[in-house]
Order: sequence, then C-alpha cells, then structure tokens
Amino acid sequence: MIGFVWIKEQTTIDPQYVFSPEDARWRYERAILTENWPLNEQHFWPGKSYDFPGYIDVIAAAKYDEEFGRPNMLVSKHINELDRINKIVEFASEIIEKEIKITYPMGWRGTEPIYFGALVGGVHLTDEEGHFNYVKAVRLTYNTREETVGNISYIWRKKVADFLSSKENPPSEILEFGLYHNESLPEGLQDVADALTPKFIIMSGILFAFTLGCSLVFLRHENLLMGIDWVRSKPILGLAALVCPLLAAGSAFGLVLWTGEYYNAIVNISPFIVVCIGIDDAFLMTAAWHRTNPELSPARRLAETLAEAAVAISITSFTDMLTFGIGCFTTLPGVRLFCLYTFWGITFTYIYQITYFTAVIAYAGEMEDKGLHSLFGFWPCWKKCIRPELANTITLKWFFAGSVCREYDRQQDEIFGRNSMEPKKVPIKNGENESKSILQRLKAYLSTLESNQDDSDHHLASHHGRETFVNWFFREFYGPYLLKTNTKVMVLVLYLIYAFIALFGCSQIKEGLNPKNLVRESFYLNNFYVLIDETFWQEGLQMQVVVNNPPDLFDPNGRESFNKMREEFEDTQFTMKKNATMIWLDAFETKIIEDESNFNISLPKSSEEWYERVKEWLITAGGRRLWELDMVWDKQNESSNHLKAFRFQVGLKNYRTPTDHTNSCKLMRQIASKFPELNITTFHEYYPFADQYLELKPALFRNIFLAVFCMMVVSLLMIPNLFAAFTIIAAIISIDVGVLGYMALWGVNLESVSMITVIMSIGFSVDLSAHIAYAYVKSEGCSKTKAIAALETLGWPVFLGAFTTLVGITVLTFVDAYIIQIFFKTIFLVIGFSLIHGMVFLPVLLTIMLPNANIRKEKHFPHRNEKAEEMQFAARKLTPKLSVIHPAVDAISINSKNLHEIDLVSQKGETEAETTKTSEKK
Repeated sequence: MIGFVWIKEQTTIDPQYVFSPEDARWRYERAILTENWPLNEQHFWPGKSYDFPGYIDVIAAAKYDEEFGRPNMLVSKHINELDRINKIVEFASEIIEKEIKITYPMGWRGTEPIYFGALVGGVHLTDEEGHFNYVKAVRLTYNTREETVGNISYIWRKKVADFLSSKENPPSEILEFGLYHNESLPEGLQDVADALTPKFIIMSGILFAFTLGCSLVFLRHENLLMGIDWVRSKPILGLAALVCPLLAAGSAFGLVLWTGEYYNAIVNISPFIVVCIGIDDAFLMTAAWHRTNPELSPARRLAETLAEAAVAISITSFTDMLTFGIGCFTTLPGVRLFCLYTFWGITFTYIYQITYFTAVIAYAGEMEDKGLHSLFGFWPCWKKCIRPELANTITLKWFFAGSVCREYDRQQDEIFGRNSMEPKKVPIKNGENESKSILQRLKAYLSTLESNQDDSDHHLASHHGRETFVNWFFREFYGPYLLKTNTKVMVLVLYLIYAFIALFGCSQIKEGLNPKNLVRESFYLNNFYVLIDETFWQEGLQMQVVVNNPPDLFDPNGRESFNKMREEFEDTQFTMKKNATMIWLDAFETKIIEDESNFNISLPKSSEEWYERVKEWLITAGGRRLWELDMVWDKQNESSNHLKAFRFQVGLKNYRTPTDHTNSCKLMRQIASKFPELNITTFHEYYPFADQYLELKPALFRNIFLAVFCMMVVSLLMIPNLFAAFTIIAAIISIDVGVLGYMALWGVNLESVSMITVIMSIGFSVDLSAHIAYAYVKSEGCSKTKAIAALETLGWPVFLGAFTTLVGITVLTFVDAYIIQIFFKTIFLVIGFSLIHGMVFLPVLLTIMLPNANIRKEKHFPHRNEKAEEMQFAARKLTPKLSVIHPAVDAISINSKNLHEIDLVSQKGETEAETTKTSEKK
C-alpha cells in the first residue's frame, strides 16, 4: 500500500501516450516538425501549429432543429448572439471591412491568405469561385501563454469551459458550443474514472449481499418449517470472499506504483475484474468445504477442501495470470498498464486465497466444530447454537438454531462409553530442556503453541452423502436430460447456429475508437466532437506535409518532381483540391509574375537568383508572418540561399470515422514513400489514434496466439488427459470467436479498450471449461456417469461464479461512457458464452469425444464393462439414495449429522474396523 504515496506524481493524463503505441511512427513524424519548427507561443498562427500546449478551440452552432436541421450561423441574430457571448465578432467585422475577396476554402485579406476551411464548417457554395451563403458552424481558436503564466492560463481555460458548457445556466438560448482545449481529453478520462468510483462501491455492496446469502445453509425443522442452520452457515466467509480481492487490488496498485509504473484512469476497471475473479475462487473453496464430511476434524476437512479446490483455483489463477501477463508485453501503453495492474491483482488474489481466505475457512470450521453461532459466536450469551429439537419458537428456529456439532457428539460418546474421539496428545518432555540449546528450547516452547494432531477420524470417508436440492437437480434432472440423444442433437444444432452467427459477425468487425467515445455523453467535450463530426471532419481539416530534402525548385526537373508529389496528395478521396492547399510557392509565383507584368521586373534566370528573390519577397510580402513559418533556411551559412526544408498544408475531407482516419493515414504515408528523393513527412493531430488502429490487429492476433498456446500448456499440465486438454483449447477458440463476432454485431469496434477485454476473455473462457473438463476426467464410471458427476460437483459453484460476475458488471451499464459500455458488453459475452460452453456444449462434447477418459479406472480397471455401468446408472435412478458413509442404514436422524450411527445390520463390518484399528496401532 505504500505505493499509493506516489500515485499523484506517477499519474499520466496524456491520451497520446495511453492510446498510441510506444514505437508509433507519428512520434518520429512530429519530432521532424518539432526540430524544424519549434513551437513558439509568441508566433501562433491557426493551421500552422501541430501541437497546442495552451489553446482553446470553440465551435459555435445554432441549436439543432428537428425539422430543418442546423440554422444558418450567418444570420444577424446568431452573429449578434455570438458577439454577446464573447465579442469575437469584432474579428469578423475587421475581416469583412478589409477583405477584398471572401471565398471558401481560401480567402484573402489584401495579400495575406486566410484559410476559411478551418473557420467555417458545413458551407453551402453559391458559385465555382467559392462564395457561400450558409454555414453550419463557426470555429474560434484562442492561443494562451504557458511559459510565464501557465497556471493563470489554465484557470482561464477552465472558467471558459465551465461558462460555455454550463447546463444550469446555459450561455445562450439559441446557440450551442463545443469546446476543446489541451486538458479536455485527460479531464474527460478522469471524469469517467470518477464516475466509476461510486459504481464500484455499489458493486461491492451487491456482491457482499450475494455472497452472504450464498453462505447461508438452511435446516428443515420437525414441523417442516425451514430455518437457517447457524452452525453450518458461514457469513464470515461471505465477507472474506469480498475482502480478499479488495486487498489484492489494493496490493497490486501499491506494488505497481512502488515500482515506478504510470497510473492512468483506464486501470480503474481492473478492480472490477479482480473482485469478480476472487469471488469465483471463493465459491469454489466454499463449495468444496461443504462437500467434506462433517464428522471429520476441521484440519482434515480443510485439507480435503484444498485438495479438491486447489486444481480448480490454480487453473483459474494461472490462466488469468498468463493471459494478462502476455498483455503486459504489447506495444500499446494503455493495454500494457491495464494488464500489468490486473496481472498483479490476480496474483495477489491467488496468494490471499490460499493464505488469508483459507485461514478464515479454518476459523469458521473451528466454530462449526464447536457448535458456535456463526454470527453471534463472539457474544457470550448467544455463543452456542440451540439444537433443532430444543428450538420451540419461531425466533429460536430462525435465529439461534443449528445442527448438532461434532463436539457435542464427542461428549455423547464419552457419556455412553463409545470410542473416544479426543485427539491424541503429543507429550512434551520438559525435563530435557535444561540440557538443550537455546534454539532447541525455543522450538520446544513453540511446539506447545501448536494445535495437537487429531487423527481419530482417519477411518472416516472424506465426503458425506448428504442430499441437497442442487445435487438432486444436476444429478436427477439437468444431467440426464442434457445427455439424452435428442437433446444432444438439439445442442449440436444450437452450436452450429451460434458458430455461424459468430463467423458472420467476425466478417463485420470494424476498427477504431472515435475520440468522442473516450468521454461520457454528459461531458462537454462530447458536444465538441458531435459538432466537428457534422462540419469540419467532413471537410476543412488540414494536414502538414514536410519536404525534408527540397529539390531545386528553379530547375524544371526538380519542379516536375515536386508538382507530381503535390498533385498526388491533392487528388485523393481524403483531400480537397488545389484551392485548399496553403503553400508559399503559389504566392511567390503569383508575386513574380505580377512584378513582371506591372513593373517590368524580369523573371529569375538562375537558381541563385530565384532563391534570392524568395528571400526578398519574404521581407515585403503581405503574408510574411504566415510564410516565414513554413520555411527553414540553412543556418550554417547566413549568406547561403539553400532551403533546408519547407512545409505546406493540404485540406482534408471525409475524415469522419476511425476507419477514415486509418485509411487516410496509410494513404498519405504511401504517397510520401513514393518520393524518397524528397524525404516527405506527413502529420495530422489524429495520427496517434490512427497508429493505434494500425497496431491493433497485429497485436491482437499475436496476443491471442500466445495466450492460446499458454492455455494449452497449462491445460496439458493440469488436466491429466491429452484429449480433454484439447477440448478445452477448442472451447477457448470457440468462445473467443463468438466474443469477436457477437461483439461486432453489438456495435463494438476493435480498438484498444475492446482489445483489453478480448485478451481478458481468453483467461475467463478457460476457467469454466477447465473446471468441468477436470471434474469429468477425475470422475469414475461410464461417460454419462462422469458427465453428470462433473455437473453435480462443479455445476453450482461454476454457475454462481459466472452469475456473480454478471451481477457485478451490471452496475457498469449506468455509466454513460462508451469505453465502460465496451467492458460491460465484452465481459457479458465472455461470461455468458463461457457458462453456456461449460454447462451445455462441453459436457455433450466430452461424452462424445472422450467416453473412456478416466485417470483412475483406466489404470486399475482397463477392461471395465461400460454397458454394465450404464445399466447400473439407470438402476440407481430407480432406488432411493443411501448414505455414502453408512450404506447399511435405512434412516438417519437429521439431528445426528451422521456422526456415529450404530450399524445393527453389519456387525461384521464393525469387527473388521476394530481389527484395522488394532493393526494400525501396532
């Protein structure tokens, strides 16, 4: 927990770091721009800055009309309203008064160009020259200083954001605003994290109530009234089942932070996963305890519990650890951070499960052994439970009655002179301590603090034959019905339908995460993305194109190469035409032609003269402030006319969806690669997201392949049957394909967040299938008997584990954030499909593919008659179920707990038991 001390300084809020690969190409491309054109807040120019450390981007639009759409922002009432809001119309008035030509996308104020494509969106043109009479929205950009007054600038941006996005006091009745500044997206992600915190508390409360209810055991009284068995019930385990993963999540966060790793709001989902996995393991442990024989000592019952549940919990934990461990090596930082925190959360859950939770079970077992009240056992007046036959009121039956404990039966044995079940005392030879060393004396003293070994129950069976409704349901109803021939055919048809829909969905997968889906719908940034999607993403954005190795632009060959490159950029489905390209070369060419025509100044006749005229033009040109920002001259020789690098901006269109971002990025880089002699670099502010999309599929397939391979290794090590291990791998592949397919049909795109959940699904999918497969292989009998035994043994805890996970994630549906909804949808699909595979598809598959898979009967009875076993199975259904421990007893009192029944039928068995005891003592 000490690691939480550094959580503030190790928090990263940079979305470009979280959602883009560490070795992404855009980092190199932006570095090129930074090297040649370092950001300078004193020389800010809209469209020229590729990274904005302190600015506000405001999109103002008239409120949407359901019948007519967006009203025209050029009408006077909207302009006046905009003026009332922020007096920004003064800038527009200056343009109108001094402007000679207002056209779209490029206008001119004197000789200074203005790119109207970035200022007005949703334009309706009236002629080919670019005049317009309608715009959907107006875009206003403000640059703020950061170097000396950064804190004041931040406060100002916050005040503007609060003013323009206020829901209680909206700034305008007829206008709406979309606002973006460089802290908006980090604030939006943190807003999502803050919304998760109360939901996590609610989930913890729901799961605590659920685990508490599942920890109760009911007792039937003589008048058929049902009450709670306060001896066998263990509410303390319900609390420990929740505390264990909560401690694990806290330990994981502390350890990761202590090692110096970053923290980001995206990892706040991790505790949800850790808690669900921890509660699943707790259900397996608790179910294994209740299946043990109550006659046994608590120590042996705990040993039997661990022996039975160890494999199931280990499979669950190791597979999940491997799955998220593989995710730690991905190149996507957000995925890596999430997997790192979750990996350690699951690791600590496993450690605490076999230490802390096991200790709580041992303590609760001691309380049960002594007949203490599981809820009021700490209170002296209500310490002991009342035996059922002594509870004569409803209150006593409901709140104070409990089964007869093992300690009471030992007392009855002493009274009636039966064989005592007192534990053997280990004598301590204190007389020898004087001659022993200090270390030996310390060991002798510590041995006095240990509990004495109780071996009086060595002759008893490890598990009882008590009938429960759940056992009866899976053994007598669900199992036999599922394994009927007609049902198997129906299951096969249902699986084919499931597989067909899943494969169809896989063909419909879309890639990419729309930036607006990173924040909640109620967050102000969402409206900015809605407005920009309607306007500037359709047309008007600008891309930076850098020529790192300029040709000799006076030379015809060099000019031809450059023009060819420029035409390729301007002639694509994602770029606007030539009139939307802002380049200094066009302005200079226009200038020297005008000089020749108006002043009879001859055109340059050499390369040296041409570049000299360029430098002179930059001094006198109307667009000097603008064009100087696009050119880098060789600084090693001041008199040199060598142009080291220059850039220009190309207008973009059809840039609405993540797929458009990705395809445009790929296309622009492909065009740049066609001209290696020019060393072209392109960059746009959405390139970081595009690089994420480009890395998704390779990373996903790589991680899935490694995870499935690791799952196969674990299955082969933990499942003692080769074919059963391969059925688990088949189930994993089937579940993952189903998750991907149905995820696509449910409207979830493939992006970094869904990639996390797909990786997670591999670990979750193996859990339930491995439990059923292991129980099937471990059971004895014919294939039908083994399948039913597996369902009877693990069907209920598996169902409870899956159900609690679904209940736990249901609270995520109340968070109005797309990335949270992705987690809910994918986890819901994973758990749902895993449960269906484990409880329906896999038992049927095992009976068909592995009819003889049995690790013990194959070893000792290789020639068993399976047909005879099936006949025995059918006959057993027609006879009443007898006690496993005392099969000769026809009836057993409910109060005796089957502890010491006197077998009058088989005196021979008693004699043989006594003979066995005598031989063991010898």
